[in-house]
Amino acid sequence: MKSTSTDTAYQERDVQAGAGAEAAGRKARVHPAVPAGLIAGSYVLALLLQLAGAPTAVLSVALLMRIVGCVLLCTSLFWWPWQKVTGVLVTLVVPALANILWNRELSGEDTLALRVLADVLQLVCVVGGAAWLWWTRRKD
Repeated sequence: MKSTSTDTAYQERDVQAGAGAEAAGRKARVHPAVPAGLIAGSYVLALLLQLAGAPTAVLSVALLMRIVGCVLLCTSLFWWPWQKVTGVLVTLVVPALANILWNRELSGEDTLALRVLADVLQLVCVVGGAAWLWWTRRKD
């Protein structure tokens, strides 16, 4: 295929744009409220769906929201790597482990108070972790 002056102009533009982008540094593509909002909103959505009596398959939407929020957190430029690891541990791993522990060991009819305590701890971890992420984001 024969190269035209238009093709050459596009190639030069792409090379210049690439050099300028590397010189200027990476730009953030996602606002920091998106990961924090997805993480915090996922727990609120799960709680509302549970109260409405939604089937377990529908509750997976809230888990998917939390996972997407953690992925966006890990790819974001607004937090340092240690903050990202802490955020994922506090908002995803610790509540999941608490839920697994509850479903395996503590579930029973006489432990309603423990279930409420587990729900409150999950709420504090997820929403508190998302709030901590919001306050510790880089603002530059």
